[in-house]
Amino acid sequence: MKKKQFLIFIGILFMILALIISSTKLIIDIEWFQEVGYLKVYLTKMLAVLKLMGPLFLSCFALIYLLSKSILISIEKEFKSESLFKLRKVVIVFNIIISFIISINASMKYWYNILLFTNSNLFNYKDPIFNIDAAFYIFKLPLINIIYNFFKDILFIALIITIGVYVVISLKKYAINKNYMNFSQHLKEFKEILGKQAATLVSMIIFLIGIGYILKSFYILYSNNEGSFGASFTDINITLNFYKVIIIVSIISSIIAFIMLRRNKFKPIIFFAAIILFLIIIQPLIYNIVYKFFVKPNEIEYESPYISYNIDATNKGFNIDNIEEKDFDPGMDLNNTKIKNNKQIISNLKVNSPGPVLNFYNQVQEIRSYYKFLDIDTDRYTIDGKYTQVFMAPREIETSAIDNWQSNHMIYTHGYGVVMSKVNKVTDEGQPDFLMKNLPTENLTNIYLKNPRIYFGEATNDYAIVTTSSGELDYPKENGDTNYKYDDKGGIKLSIFNRILFSLREQNFKILFSGNITNESKILINRNILDRVKKIAPFLEYDEDPYMVINEGKLYWIIDGYTTANNFPYSQPYGGINYIRNSFKVVVDASSGETNYYIVDEKDPIVLGYSKIFKGLFKNKEEIPSGLQSHFKYPKKIFDIQSNVLSTYHIKDPKEFFTLEDVWEVSSNSSDAKESLNNNEGLYLVTQLPGEKNEEMVLFNYFNMKSRKNMISMLGARMDGEKYGNLVLFKFSPEKTIYGPYLFRNQILQDPYISQEISLWEGKGSKVEYGETVILPIENSLIYMLPIYLKADVEKTIPEMKRIILSDGKKIVMEENLNKALESLFNYKEKIITENTINEEQREISIEIQDLYNKAIESQTKGNWAEYGEYIKKLGEAIEKLKKK
Repeated sequence: MKKKQFLIFIGILFMILALIISSTKLIIDIEWFQEVGYLKVYLTKMLAVLKLMGPLFLSCFALIYLLSKSILISIEKEFKSESLFKLRKVVIVFNIIISFIISINASMKYWYNILLFTNSNLFNYKDPIFNIDAAFYIFKLPLINIIYNFFKDILFIALIITIGVYVVISLKKYAINKNYMNFSQHLKEFKEILGKQAATLVSMIIFLIGIGYILKSFYILYSNNEGSFGASFTDINITLNFYKVIIIVSIISSIIAFIMLRRNKFKPIIFFAAIILFLIIIQPLIYNIVYKFFVKPNEIEYESPYISYNIDATNKGFNIDNIEEKDFDPGMDLNNTKIKNNKQIISNLKVNSPGPVLNFYNQVQEIRSYYKFLDIDTDRYTIDGKYTQVFMAPREIETSAIDNWQSNHMIYTHGYGVVMSKVNKVTDEGQPDFLMKNLPTENLTNIYLKNPRIYFGEATNDYAIVTTSSGELDYPKENGDTNYKYDDKGGIKLSIFNRILFSLREQNFKILFSGNITNESKILINRNILDRVKKIAPFLEYDEDPYMVINEGKLYWIIDGYTTANNFPYSQPYGGINYIRNSFKVVVDASSGETNYYIVDEKDPIVLGYSKIFKGLFKNKEEIPSGLQSHFKYPKKIFDIQSNVLSTYHIKDPKEFFTLEDVWEVSSNSSDAKESLNNNEGLYLVTQLPGEKNEEMVLFNYFNMKSRKNMISMLGARMDGEKYGNLVLFKFSPEKTIYGPYLFRNQILQDPYISQEISLWEGKGSKVEYGETVILPIENSLIYMLPIYLKADVEKTIPEMKRIILSDGKKIVMEENLNKALESLFNYKEKIITENTINEEQREISIEIQDLYNKAIESQTKGNWAEYGEYIKKLGEAIEKLKKK
């Protein structure tokens, strides 16, 4: 007995263990979603699937039951044996199984479509043909089409089964009576056995043909015609009218088919089926005849209204329908006075380029091999009272080369700090002028940075176990490493149960048995910020280029989010979509991993639909901290899409659009003056737009005529304050030759002095690299600038910015720096970019002041007023010391 009880106990234990192992992922997911505050979002899908399964199961069961009922009755009439009477029970069981499989698969596959259907919001844009809001096409039509195809498939399968059952019965009778088979008997037997069933199915299938053509009528708005996208004159007047006739004939035929089949009359059905088939075949023939002989000779007149629909819808879909357009006629009279009056624009000219700067950061500021700068971003900060554009890159931890488990997961847990430099200034050696650098961070600005640690980033692809007895590496020093103990709120507590779970999940029992893990220890998972946000909300679209900002002493990642659609009516697709909005931003705390989703476009119906479905996922625009909002940037991804669409869709006149004579193309802003025109990305610049009073960050793209390379316009995306997302288009006269990036680089290569200097450098073993071409409006003129970098033609050499090329569109000069270039081109002798006047001793005192201030604020926060008073006293002494220096 005891042995039996023991075996039962072991069996139960194994069952519990098997259950835990199989449920590990689910349990950890629930714990993690609870930790990050989005458990409700995670459960939304589960609850939606469970809620949908019931109605779908009942619907499937009822449909299959009705379809099988008459077949079962017919079979039972023909074969009156006991075993066949039991068939009804088998069919019911089979129906339950099939209905369950269909309902669970449909619920898991289409829950998202169903929830969008029931939580749709109006776009307040109606298609010009059916006068239906775009919400119908984006939220409702896809699900209606899915349901239609489902019923169509079910009915065809049922019809095949019906015919199959009849064939089986016929073969059975033929085996008994060899003289049984003749056509009249077939019809008679078919009517007697399955007539009602077949009549119902055939009539429903014919009815569904009509429904299918109703749906096809809506999809006509996505016709890809030669002149433009969307329904054309011939589509509306020929195809759509044919569809209407087919719909009417199909509905009438379905009623007649139901009646006639039950009366054993087939000729009317064949007649109507022939009509439907004839209409389907003749439609494309009539379409081509009308188009070729009537529309084609006068296509512009016929198609103009429909081209206008396409232009309006595409502009709406890509959010380029409210661009502020300004005529700009640049003169060639940029002079000393204008430069003096616009010093703020000149002083912010971007003489550094991201590629060489990132190269420099990685070679000079990595400090150790396990640190890495993956990317560099540009942003703006108010530094010492001046609105300043900077380059900034986070120093992330990269542990892929470390093969020791404890080091990988407990010691090398986080990156440290950022490197920051000005975009408008270089050192005497042609290198970036640092504002933040080194370990620990030397902060030469007034930007408050208290916690520089990066536990969550782009390179953190593995879990970290923190608050352990082994201690974490904070940053290395010459005389030994500095340790740190994680004190932020992120992570899941490693209880015994969780240690077992994570050991199973990672298939590594060191998590369970490690002596360094204490009761306070926590595990940080999903630390890659893009993977993190995709796990929280996988149904959303994210920009692949996050950027880091500093706010209130901490580091944060900002990720742009998009809502897109490919079925906005009449809108021309670009890259598989014809609707896009930068509708939300995601902010991730680099230390705690706290993740917040903020809606920034409250007019976008798609993101509002998500907000209704996933309660608690999004926060309102008003909840965004102002310090973070001031660093929001208009993303390059959507801007470059809009720019490429605008290249054609700036044309508003349908007749001009049809001829495509005024098509633009985005000018290349390649970093190589000699390479092909493929690098067409926007450029972030701090400037003061014509007619504006203040400096601001603007994302620019330049356009030239497709037929010629002279610049025709500039598009700017504003992003500061209430002007975020406003697009402004500066349009130039097509009659004038205005240099864009391509022609400006050609001008450089054709200049005898510049081309000779470049040849000499290259002949001496140096490699010449070109920075970003900057073109900016100054009053009624344009200024052009291009930095030139030199590097030795050997591996791992650092490029140095050695020359500035400056032009007013007429004359071109090349000098060692911007000040000399301005003097050479405009005889402007006042220094725009001043050299650092602070010496090393003053710099050290400034760093000490910053450190004392940070400590004083920390003491104030903790309520330790004695310590606060001590720091304030030391701060005063340091300030006095700086005054004397």
